[in-house]
Amino acid sequence: MILAVAARAPYAMVPLGTMTAITASTGSVATGGLATGLASAAGAVAGPLIGRWADHAGQRRVLLTLVPLSAVAFALLLTAALTGLNGPLLWAVCLLLGSTAVPIGSFTRARWTSLVRSPRELSTAFSYESTVDEMTFVLGPALVGVAASTAFPAAPIALAATLVLLAGIPFAITSPPLAARPKDADAAGQVSRADAVDMTVTPDSPARSRADVPPIPRVLLAVLPAVVIMLCIGANFGSVQAATTERAALLGADGAAGLVYALMGLGSAATALAVVLVPDSVRLAVRVLIGGAGMALMLAASAAASSLVATALLLFAVGLFVGPTMVTAFSIAERRSPTGGISVAMTSMQSSITVGVSLGAMLGGALTAASGPVAGFAVAIGAGVVIAVVGLAVLVRR
Repeated sequence: MILAVAARAPYAMVPLGTMTAITASTGSVATGGLATGLASAAGAVAGPLIGRWADHAGQRRVLLTLVPLSAVAFALLLTAALTGLNGPLLWAVCLLLGSTAVPIGSFTRARWTSLVRSPRELSTAFSYESTVDEMTFVLGPALVGVAASTAFPAAPIALAATLVLLAGIPFAITSPPLAARPKDADAAGQVSRADAVDMTVTPDSPARSRADVPPIPRVLLAVLPAVVIMLCIGANFGSVQAATTERAALLGADGAAGLVYALMGLGSAATALAVVLVPDSVRLAVRVLIGGAGMALMLAASAAASSLVATALLLFAVGLFVGPTMVTAFSIAERRSPTGGISVAMTSMQSSITVGVSLGAMLGGALTAASGPVAGFAVAIGAGVVIAVVGLAVLVRR
């Protein structure tokens, strides 16, 4: 658990760290933004492919291959930032950085599915992981700010490369050789989570054949409701960031935007842990419906706020609904994923939130620039409504 926290920190530093380092080295924020976008896009595309590889060959082989390549990619980006590299070579380095980014959180969740003994325990594990994700989401940019301000603009990249080596490689070495395969599955080929009490993995387990691993499209179709939820949560993050930044600028407090926005992450982390207190009788679809509706209502109040203090408090309230919804989305993905496809399911969730953040930032940023922060909040409100509709649809279809 300690290694998993430290190993995911460098990847939380990538977006802001890349933006800071490349903007400083080239003198162009547009170049920094393009570099960041290429790395994020490559990571989103590579995520499910890495998950498919892990389902077939096991996490250990994948991690022992990817982690050293990821360290090399960070070193190349550091070199590019220190030398002012620009053009095709810089874009190639950014693509390499994104495509070798290890989905630590997704791999950790996949491991939990083989360690727990009941759905209740799995919900507890996913609550913990979502809390760690939220705290890393807040901590990553903070590390970038501290390193860049106390040393030099490319220092966050150097720090991230060091963390990959010190935490990523031990995380890889301690990983199981294969994802777990319980002895019993139901007639439809799905794992019976309530009865899967023997989900152990041994070092001499044979690698799965390709016939044992479902194709990526089949897995994505099975977990589609969870993917849509995560896309919308990401769109909420991206659009709220744009709207909050604009509102802070209009109120003459540009430097406070990050702190105001971070409160949503803190609220989300707090309630992600509290999901374990929700009775099993409250169905997952009901939780999604309540979460989406709560997000939409609190975001509407945030849009109407006239001060940064009120915005901060209301965004904290938004986060109270985001955390449980994110945990529930992972639980839905775990339950719906076909046998042998758990890593693809988990990595697709991480890719979905990355794509959602990018889309939300682009759409929210454009509307905010044209019509003000209320328009940016409107994008987030729409995302909350879609989440509620997905919950209602799953509830109706049982």
